[in-house]
Amino acid sequence: MQKGVKQMEKEAAARHASPIKNHTLTMENRKRAMLTGVGQVLGFDENQVTLMTDHGEITLTGEGLHVTKLMLEEGQLAVEGKIDGILYTQRSRRRGLFHRAAQ
Repeated sequence: MQKGVKQMEKEAAARHASPIKNHTLTMENRKRAMLTGVGQVLGFDENQVTLMTDHGEITLTGEGLHVTKLMLEEGQLAVEGKIDGILYTQRSRRRGLFHRAAQ
């Protein structure tokens, strides 16, 4: 049986789509957060760090926050300071301040 053009296009797109990457968030005593699976850093200052993963946006809030490690090729980010909040938001990917290049 012959496949329709739309079905063949859909299957080709699925083969070329990058798989969704998992992420982890580890926090030590609300003073240090280490994240993996980071695709983009959307913005940061001493009170907030906002980043994007394949599962949505994550915002860390607090005081005296600073990024101590940023390796987007590996999807890694570390933040130190007084962390008082973590917010997950489901949003589509957008280009941020720093982003991992498409592979």
